[in-house]
Amino acid sequence: MNITLLADVSFRDMKIDDKRPLAKGQIWRTGVADIEIMALGKRLIHYRITKQLGVRRVSSQISGIQAMENYLKRNAARLIRGASKN
Repeated sequence: MNITLLADVSFRDMKIDDKRPLAKGQIWRTGVADIEIMALGKRLIHYRITKQLGVRRVSSQISGIQAMENYLKRNAARLIRGASKN
């Protein structure tokens, strides 16, 4: 009888992958609009959506990070500007 105990599994194998594709300063282009990431927290993201790149008088919005990642994937968004150095 071959029994594998949970204690035999190393913590290295149980490591959670915490790669975040979103970062402050990025601009993502969807078929409809451009999304600029203004700030990124643990769970929430502040962003602006513009129909034309360069329009500055746009209110920022807040959403969950997971919801934004799902939106970007669903709308086949492309990264057109990388993260800021700040």
